[in-house]
Parts: sequence; C-alpha cells; structure tokens
Amino acid sequence: MVPLGSYTSVAGLITLGTFVSLAAKTVYEIEGVGRDGTVKTFEKPWAMTAVMFGGMCFCLPLALYLEKLDKAATAAENGGVNEPLLAAPGEVARPPAEKNMFLANLPIAIPTFFDLVATVLMNVGLLYVTASVYQMMRGAEMLFAALFAVVFLKRSLNKYHYSGILCCVIGIGLVGYASTMAGEGSAHHVVSQRDIVFGMLLIIMSQCVQAAQLTFEDHFMSNMAVPPLKIVGFEGVFGFLAMTLVLMPVVQFLPGREGQGIHEDSLDTLYMLWHTPSILAVVLLDLVALLGLNISGMCVTGHFGAVFRTVLETTRTLAVWLVGLLLYYTPLGRGHLGESWNAYSWIQATGFVVLVAGTVVYGRGDDVEIAEEGLQAEYSDALLPSPAGTGAAAMPVSRRIVTPTAIPISSSLKSTMNISAFSMPSSMGRSAGFRHRDIPVNNGGIA
Repeated sequence: MVPLGSYTSVAGLITLGTFVSLAAKTVYEIEGVGRDGTVKTFEKPWAMTAVMFGGMCFCLPLALYLEKLDKAATAAENGGVNEPLLAAPGEVARPPAEKNMFLANLPIAIPTFFDLVATVLMNVGLLYVTASVYQMMRGAEMLFAALFAVVFLKRSLNKYHYSGILCCVIGIGLVGYASTMAGEGSAHHVVSQRDIVFGMLLIIMSQCVQAAQLTFEDHFMSNMAVPPLKIVGFEGVFGFLAMTLVLMPVVQFLPGREGQGIHEDSLDTLYMLWHTPSILAVVLLDLVALLGLNISGMCVTGHFGAVFRTVLETTRTLAVWLVGLLLYYTPLGRGHLGESWNAYSWIQATGFVVLVAGTVVYGRGDDVEIAEEGLQAEYSDALLPSPAGTGAAAMPVSRRIVTPTAIPISSSLKSTMNISAFSMPSSMGRSAGFRHRDIPVNNGGIA
C-alpha cells in the first residue's frame, strides 16, 4: 500500500497537479541558448512528451516494491504457506506468476500508443494556448467518451447525460471564444488567433484519442489483473522507449521550424538542458512531481472515492488559472510567465462554471442509472421461483451478488497531460461502460 494520509493526498493532488500543468506551459516560455548560439524559448513538445512518460516510468519500481511487500505480508499471514490459487470471498484472484514480466504486460503497449498520440497532440496544442485554457478544453473528453459509449459499447444515455453534454459544449465554446478574442496564447510572445484556434483543435482531438483509449481499455483490458500503478509504470516504459528510440529520431530529420510541433532537434534539446539551469530544474521537478501526482491521485480515490477526486480535479483547474495569474503579476514572472487577466477573462470564467455544471449534471445521470439498475435487479430477484418449493420450509431466494471486476484499469491514473480536469472515472464511468471500482483503503493507505 501507499501510506499517504487523507489530507496529505488531497494536498498532493492539488499542489502537484497545479505544478505539473503550469510547468508544462512554463517550460515553453523559458529562454536558453541553443547549440547554434542563438537565444530562444524551449518550445520542445516532443521532448516534454518523453519527459511525461519518463515520469510515469518511476511508478514501475514503486509498484514492484509494493507488490513484493504485499506478497511478503500475505505469506506471513499464511504462516509461510504459498498463496492459494483460489481467492477468498470478496477478494480478487491473483494471476499466476509469469516468467517474463515484460512480455506478460505487452498488451499495455496498445493503450500506450493512444496515450502517446493524445499527449503529443496536447503538448503541441499547449504551444498556442494558455495553461488554463488547455485545462478547460480537456472537458471535451466527456463528449467523445459518451459518443463512443453509445456507438461501440451500445450504452444508453438519459436526460441528465444529454444535459451535461450540452453544458459541456456551451462551456467549451465560451472558453474557446474568450481565448480567441483575447489573443493570448503565450505570455512571452504574440500568438495569432489562427494559431490559438489550431492549438485548441489539437487539444480537442487529443481528447477524442483519449476517449478511444478508455473505450479500448474497457473492451479488451478490463480483465487484466494488474495493479493500476503497475499499468501506469509499464505505459511509461513503453512510451519512453517509443519516444526516444523511434519518434524523436524521426522528428529530428523532418522539415519545418522548431517550435511548431513537427521538426524538433533533440541534440539542441540536450544542449539547452545542459546550458540552461532553469530549464533543467523545471524538467527535473516535473519528473519528481509526476510520481507524486500519480500516488496522490490513487490515495485520494482510495480515501474518498472517485466522485471526490473529480471535485478536486476541478479545483486543480481553477488553481492553475489563479496561480498563472499570480505568476504573471509578480516579480517571479515579470509579465513573461503565466497569463494575464483581460477583458474576455470573464467569458472564460463563465465557460468554466458551465463546464463544471455539466460535469455535475452528467454525474447525476450516472447516479440515476445506478439506482435504476439496482431496482431492476431487485425486481428480477423477486420474480425468481424458490428452488426449494413453497411454504414455510421453502428456502429464501438469495440476492444476486455482484462481484467487482478484476483490477481497475489505468485510465484514471494518468500523469501530467492525462489527468483530466473533468475526471473520467466518476462522471462518465457508468455510461461509457468503464469498469472502475474504488481502490480499497487499508490502514490509511492504498492496498
């Protein structure tokens, strides 16, 4: 288990979540000397994608260490007897040990591909928009998740779901309009309205890919008995290898100009990291914060449930905006970091409120659906005939026991770019058919 207390995990999720979101944008605004001798900003979306997956890699050794402790504790409880093959009532059966752990978890490489594409799109889009707009535009994931749930998983939506989706569309429209009219995509240099719209479209496209990833994980990977922290770690390993061994060498030789998301000089990236301490410091702090953020997110879900975590993720979006404003107007940012308050910020604030309202209403639709399914189950059980006949000697019909699905998949445990401001597990888990369950609490930590 991860021994984080409830208040510590809440503080970690908000603080670290705010930091990694701001760091992803701030690092683009910091100037350094390139290997050609010119001073330029560190606009390296492909490198920052590799950093994100590198941060996720740190989850794997921690997951393996916790797994070792869990096995040792189980062996001690059994008096040194090997773990039984059959699980006790209420527990999830563990899969048999694999000889090659890497090959056994190779299917995780498929959702990693979706994750990689979504992250690259978001990182490139972030070049052209502010951190707060980036966070808010990610509410589009709700739209695509609902669409895929209806089309591919044959789910049905109720009036609350449709109302939530409508609010989401209106909210995204208001945020996008405010950002376009304000013309502020960077505190360091001017970004054209065309580029701002392009950046927002890339972020919306990334949420479509993210929703496709969740749909794939639900359909093909929901029965993989792998702890979520371990899944995040393997996604980090697969993604980091794909970035460093394949994609970054490819974009090294693509045509184009640096800072536009196509061509990127990795040798120049290493040179700037080595010769600009401020850039290196932000990247290293981001790596450490990613590990803490994943752990904090797991602990918050374990202590309070996924609904409370969604509220915190919304609070995180607001914190990103407020800290960005504070950064801009303080000597630390000096008008070159963060974002300013402008005449259209009130429209953006209204869009944010509408987005939050849409998330709450959509979640209400999930609650109604759960209640209806519970009533239908009770009604079906009441109609079942008694197996032992009738009368006083008849045996009562037992209630249907719904056992939890294997181990929750990793869609709720993304890192820098992929912990959504409007979290999927609570607000869309039911309608989209994603088989999540809360992580059980054990002695103040996460089992």
